[in-house]
Amino acid sequence: MSKDDFDFLNSDIWLNYTQQSYRSPEEIRYRLQEKNKKPKDWESVARKIVAIRKTNAITLFIDSIAPRFWFYPADSILRKINEIDRIGTALYERIRRATFEQEFLLNSRIEEAITSAIYEGAHSTRAQAKQLIASKETPKNKDEWMLINNLLAMNWVKDHNQETLSKDTILTLHEIVTRNTLEGDDVNYSGRFRDDTVSVGPHEGIQYDLIETAINQMIKLITQNRRYIHPIIRGVLIHYFIAYIHPFFDGNGRTARALFYFKSMKHNLKYVELLSVSAYLKQHGEQYEKAFQKVVENEYDVTYFIDFCLDSMLSALKQVEKKITYLIRMADLKQRFKLNDNQLGLLQRMALNKFRFVHIEEYAAQIKMSRETARQDLKELQDQGLLIEFKSGKKLCYKVNAEKLRELYKDPGV
Repeated sequence: MSKDDFDFLNSDIWLNYTQQSYRSPEEIRYRLQEKNKKPKDWESVARKIVAIRKTNAITLFIDSIAPRFWFYPADSILRKINEIDRIGTALYERIRRATFEQEFLLNSRIEEAITSAIYEGAHSTRAQAKQLIASKETPKNKDEWMLINNLLAMNWVKDHNQETLSKDTILTLHEIVTRNTLEGDDVNYSGRFRDDTVSVGPHEGIQYDLIETAINQMIKLITQNRRYIHPIIRGVLIHYFIAYIHPFFDGNGRTARALFYFKSMKHNLKYVELLSVSAYLKQHGEQYEKAFQKVVENEYDVTYFIDFCLDSMLSALKQVEKKITYLIRMADLKQRFKLNDNQLGLLQRMALNKFRFVHIEEYAAQIKMSRETARQDLKELQDQGLLIEFKSGKKLCYKVNAEKLRELYKDPGV
């Protein structure tokens, strides 16, 4: 490295736009121009930025794919990973000590299943989807199957995330997320790689006869890389490469996001189970698509996609914190309404899904008490307006009075 290049590493342009934040040369040019600080030899400076980044990059070469991918471990990237680890671990510990731990984790999987399906075009609202899941009814159409399949995939990931990542893992998750959703010529391709070309906007995916080889090489790249790559980034890279390879006719996005959870949780990042990254994608869909484009436009620098995904995780953690704070604040119901611990725990669990209901026998089993004790608990909650009683068939059932809770607390939309 020349003295000029070495000195450049201490310049405002490098520190502000590569280390403190990670910007493309085009974005840097625009920002400098706005401040009237654009260098006269800008083209030379832009080339220098990319060259130095590449010199210090972690390479991500997949032999069967022509582009040579890479990413640069900028300070801003490392800082975000550290923040995600710190906040995520602390939040998971708060959940682990709470009476609503299992319900919260289930609700997180439900939230990811719903938002992933809606992002991919399922015609539903969060309320309708939560009602469908709570009802446990058989899905009636493709949209409902997408929702249920996504939840089944998240449950599969929870149960199997210690298995070795393999081609079969990818095919299994694809089979789960696409079950009863494929149509026309694609109907027999659930859990199977495509055997023809496919168009994805300007990108066609790789040649179909290279898919299996590329998938196996990708797995080796991510699981056996000799460079240190943080587990979060490994999960993000699987997400990216599945989208780029596009191994299936349909369901690539849902499979890619499920694999992100699989890989992250395999490395014992338990807090990832709390997150719904698809909720952020749903709100920032254009930026998500742009993150893919920026990789291709900037010499296959995957850092832009990694940066976007880290932002989505930080946003998801903020939502988790709001939910936990809301549920913990509900603890004062115990004193205000003279509740016992079982009653408070039930309200906290049911507040996560206002469509969830419980019958007397189910609640008795949960608290390991007699049916009569359970009935009295539920009746007291109903009398105080905290539960609503209704009949389902011949059984008396109870659901949370969401309006009452909204009056008492600012509901964060759990």
